[in-house]
Amino acid sequence: MLEELRGGQWKLIKDELEATSLYFASDITIIALMSLLLIVSSFVIIQSVTGQADDDLQPYRHKHGPHRTNRDVQSCQHYKYGNRTHSKYLAHRGNSNDSFILKARHAILMPGKYMNQDIAQLHISYIDDPLHTVSVYEPGHNGACRKGEGDRATVLESARNRGCLMAVNAGFFNTTSGACYGNIISNGRLVHDSKGVQNAHFGITADGYLFFGYLSEIDLVAQDFLQLVGGVIWILRDGEVYIDESLKIECSETEETGTLEDFASVLSARTIVGHDSDGRLIIAQVDGKTFKRGATLHSAAKILKDYGVVNAINLDGGGSATYVINNTLVNYPSDACNDNEKFNCARKVSTILCVHERFCDPEDCSGHGDCVQGHCHCHDNWSGTRCDDLSCPSDCSSNGICTSNGCDCFPGYKGGDCSDACNEGLFGKNCQYRCQCEHNVTCDTITGTCSCPPGLTGHLCESECPFGYYGSGCAVECLCDDYCPCDPVTGSCNYTISEELLQVGTCIARKIIHEEEKFLQTDEEYSMYLTAVICLGILSALSIMMNLGMLFLYLTKWRKPSRKEKISKLKKTFVFHGVPGSAISNSSEEHETSFMTEKNRQKQHLLSESES
Repeated sequence: MLEELRGGQWKLIKDELEATSLYFASDITIIALMSLLLIVSSFVIIQSVTGQADDDLQPYRHKHGPHRTNRDVQSCQHYKYGNRTHSKYLAHRGNSNDSFILKARHAILMPGKYMNQDIAQLHISYIDDPLHTVSVYEPGHNGACRKGEGDRATVLESARNRGCLMAVNAGFFNTTSGACYGNIISNGRLVHDSKGVQNAHFGITADGYLFFGYLSEIDLVAQDFLQLVGGVIWILRDGEVYIDESLKIECSETEETGTLEDFASVLSARTIVGHDSDGRLIIAQVDGKTFKRGATLHSAAKILKDYGVVNAINLDGGGSATYVINNTLVNYPSDACNDNEKFNCARKVSTILCVHERFCDPEDCSGHGDCVQGHCHCHDNWSGTRCDDLSCPSDCSSNGICTSNGCDCFPGYKGGDCSDACNEGLFGKNCQYRCQCEHNVTCDTITGTCSCPPGLTGHLCESECPFGYYGSGCAVECLCDDYCPCDPVTGSCNYTISEELLQVGTCIARKIIHEEEKFLQTDEEYSMYLTAVICLGILSALSIMMNLGMLFLYLTKWRKPSRKEKISKLKKTFVFHGVPGSAISNSSEEHETSFMTEKNRQKQHLLSESES
C-alpha cells in the first residue's frame, strides 16, 4: 500500500514513522497502529486533493465554495477596506489601430528565488484593451454550462471554435458531471449564477473596469458585467499578498481551513489572471504536476509581484492548466493520454479565457461586413460604423431600389445607378426583352406597349388605317368628296392611291356596276309585272262596275211601276217633249215631238192593255 502513495507524501510518511519509532521503539504494537494511521490519513489527504483523475487539484472535498454572505466577507477582511469586498481598476484603452494586442512571454523559474524544488516554466501574456479583446466562453459552444451538468472541451477545441489568438482554462467545474462552478457571464449574457457563493471572481464591466474580488448577488446585476468567471483565492489585492485572508473567507464551513490550505500550499500547475498598473490584463500559467513540480500560491504571489501584477485571482489549475496560442498548445499538460499513458494530453475543461481581435459593435457588423481590429469593413453597398446603412450610387436615381447587391432598377432602366433608360427596341426588367412592334415602331421601355404613330393601328401597329379614317389610332373620319379615301396620316384628300389599291378599286367598282346592272334589270321586270297587275286591277274594277250597272238596269226595267210613278213619268215626258201649246215651231223639234208622241202613244197603248 505504501508503494501506491505519491512520491511527495511517501517522504512525509517515512519521516513520521522514523520519529514515531524513536519514542515507541519498545512497543511494536503502538508503532504499527501509528504507522497505519499515518498511511490512511495521508491517503485520504491525497485523494481529497488530487481526486480520481491523474492530476485533479480540487480546493474543496465536498461541495464547492463557502455559503457565506457578502456581509460575512466584510466582517472578515481588514478594516482598511471598509465594506468594499472587491477592487476595480480602469482597463487599458488601446489604440484601435494597433495591430498588436497580445504580447506573450515565457520564462524558466530556477530553484531558490521563488521555490526550493525543481525548475518550473512560466508562460505570461500581456493583453491590451481587454474590454474589447478578452471574453469568457463556455466550453465548445453556448449552452454547454447547464444546471447541474455541463459539456466539456479542451481549451484548444474551444479556442478554435471562438477564433482565439490566445486562450487558457478558466473556471472550476465538477469533474464527474461537468457542471460549471461560480458566477459566469459571457459577453453580457448570464450563463451561471452561483447564488451568492463567496469565491474570488474576475470580471470586466461595461464601463471599462477590471473587477477582482468578492461580489454579492446584487453586485452580479449592479456591476453590469460583460465578462465574469469564478476562481478560488484572491492572490494579490491592490499589490499586496492576500492569500491568508482569502483562506479565511473562502474556506468551507465544515472543513475550516484544512483542505483549502493544502490546495494553496501544494506544488501544482497554476493558472492566474491579473492586471498591471497600466490596466493591461495579465494571464500567467506555471507548468507543473501536483505534489511534484510547479508552484504554490505563495510562490506564485512572489512571481506575480516581480512581474508588476497589482490584483490577481487564482483559476483552475493542476491537470486542467492549458495554455494555447494561435491554435497551438504551448504548455506541458500533466494528465496521461487515454490511448497511451506514456504521453500527456490536455484535459477537457469548462470555461476559458479567450483573447481575440477587437470586437466590433455589433460583433458581426450587422451581418453586412467583417470585423477587423474592432472596425467593421462593410460589404458592397453597406456603410456606417455598424454596416447597417444601405446606400447605392445616386440613390439609384429614383429609378430603382437599393439592395445589398446594388441598385435593383425598375423596368425600363439600367446601369449601376439606374440612370440609363433602355435602348431603343428593348424594354422591361433590366431591358432584357425585345420589342415586337412592326413598321419600325418603338415600344414603351417599361411595358413594351407599341406606340403607334398616326396612320397605323393594331396591338403591334401591324395595320394601316382603314379607308375613310386617318390620324392617331385611326379614330378620325375622312371628309373627302365622293367618299374618296384620304391620307391615313394627315387626312389630306390630295391622296395618291397606289397601283395595288387602284387595281383593287377598279375591281371593286366593276363588281358594284355589275351588281347595279343586275339590280336595274330586276327593277324593269318588276315594273312590268306591276303595270300588268295594275291594268288587271283596273279591268277587274270596270268589269265589276259594268256588271253592277247592268244588274241595276235589269232590276229597273222589270220592276212594275206604281200608278203615281207612271202618271209622273208621263207628265214629264209630255211636258218635256212638247205638249200642244208649246212655243217650239222649227221642223226638228216638231219631228222630235212627233216622234216622241208616237212613242208615247205606243207606251199608252201598252199601258192600256196592261190595265185591261
